Amino acid sequence: MSSVFAAPQTHHGGFRADKLTMQIADMDVAGMLFQNVQFSFTQQVTMLYEIGSNFVYYVGGRAQGTCTIAVVVGPAAGQQKFLESYGDLCRPRNLGFNASSGCDDTSGAVKYTLVSAVLTAVAASVNANDLAINQQLQFMFVDLKYV
Repeated sequence: MSSVFAAPQTHHGGFRADKLTMQIADMDVAGMLFQNVQFSFTQQVTMLYEIGSNFVYYVGGRAQGTCTIAVVVGPAAGQQKFLESYGDLCRPRNLGFNASSGCDDTSGAVKYTLVSAVLTAVAASVNANDLAINQQLQFMFVDLKYV
């Protein structure tokens, strides 16, 4: 039997919102109302060209990571502990993200570790329409591990 739209497709899994779980470091994040997590780890690379040839050289610089977490301020007891845990630049801590999703417990699992993370900024805003206090937490870190 031929496909109606000429390009046959095969279902290869699914992701369900009720199956998505997240764990940040060793803390209980239930009720902490995390809305968005975004991080990047970049390295500086300069390209050098040699006069009189087609040779190109990469010169590697240092790497640096940044992370932003959007959270709605709520009643969870762990919110204050979370801020205090990462606010001391003399004692940076790893910030780990373990996430899993999918239709079973094994699909879509990923683990990131932001090495030696420190909180660098806290911003808050509130909107008259929803009256929720939104926080933006910014971090920097020195290395990224991925499993």
